[in-house]
This record gives sequence, structure tokens and C-alpha cells, in this order.
Amino acid sequence: MSDPRGPEEVIPGLSGEELAALLDALYRNLDTPTPHLSAEFWYDLCVEESTRRTAGQ
Repeated sequence: MSDPRGPEEVIPGLSGEELAALLDALYRNLDTPTPHLSAEFWYDLCVEESTRRTAGQ
């Protein structure tokens, strides 16, 4: 989430394993009392990317 390029540029370049790991980390972060401010935005974009990849198989 600290990459200056932003999620729109970072997420599509991730491998499947990296995307799954990021989704897991974001989900765990969102399940805390004080999630990172941009975690939900990143999580939503990761879910969209995962769905796009699954639909393209």
C-alpha cells in the first residue's frame, strides 16, 4: 500500500500467488480495530483483479 505508483498500476502486475498473499494481508488488516486508511480501496481493487483473472480462464 505504500507503493507510490498506486494500486491501479501495481495490482495487475502481480503474480497469482502475490495477489492472493496481498488479498490475505489486506483482509487481515481490515479485520483489525484500526485498519490502514487505504486498505479497503486496495482490497476492492484486488478482488476485482482476482475476479477478472478467474473469468478469463
